[in-house]
Amino acid sequence: MESDRDPDRDPEQSPVTSVAPVTPEPTAGAGGDDRAAPEATVRPVAFVDSSALVALVDRDDTSHEAAAAAYRDLVGAGYRLFTTNYVIAETFDLLRAGPGIEIARRWLRDSRLAVYHVDEQDEAKARKMALAPSRGRDLSLTDAISLVVMDRLGVNDAFAVDQRFLAETA
Repeated sequence: MESDRDPDRDPEQSPVTSVAPVTPEPTAGAGGDDRAAPEATVRPVAFVDSSALVALVDRDDTSHEAAAAAYRDLVGAGYRLFTTNYVIAETFDLLRAGPGIEIARRWLRDSRLAVYHVDEQDEAKARKMALAPSRGRDLSLTDAISLVVMDRLGVNDAFAVDQRFLAETA
């Protein structure tokens, strides 16, 4: 149940800690030159949902092993990972209610995941999305904000174990 700073369970151990700019960037050319090499590669970006964070931290979570494997794959593929301040708050609350307050506090204290701070425009769009009557859509406000932010930043990849959230990102 407790996180021991194992990178398999702790996305904050990732070398991926910067979100600005969120759009993929060219890799610098050889020899330390700041210009991109002709065959420059881009680093993909993925949004991290609270469902993935909780699954990584809580060893007793039924999705823990799958989340740890997905996390390793993302880091291995060079993804830059980020989340929102809303997801940080939601994750803390879920960890507090599940594994306990001490694990939640430790996670919050040690968290190094890049955080996008939602603005008023994001919140207004998310409120409309969450309140809109839609076929089969049952979004939390945090999920709606996550979708709005992903759209705003042009991010198509999400790291989540919540199937409803993943269905919304497809």
